[in-house]
Amino acid sequence: MTTPTTGSTGTSFWKILAIVIGVLIVVSIGWSLVKAVAWIVVVGLVIVGAFTVFKALTKS
Repeated sequence: MTTPTTGSTGTSFWKILAIVIGVLIVVSIGWSLVKAVAWIVVVGLVIVGAFTVFKALTKS
């Protein structure tokens, strides 16, 4: 009786495929979070800048 050689190869293929898909999902979610945080920082800087200009103009 011989053992089939396709079983271990097939299992390895599916494990590698699952890892690749998992990495792609994590990267896509991470990239979306980075973009969202970047926009929050930009909006925050605009608000702080506007507040600073407003304070400078009302002081004089």
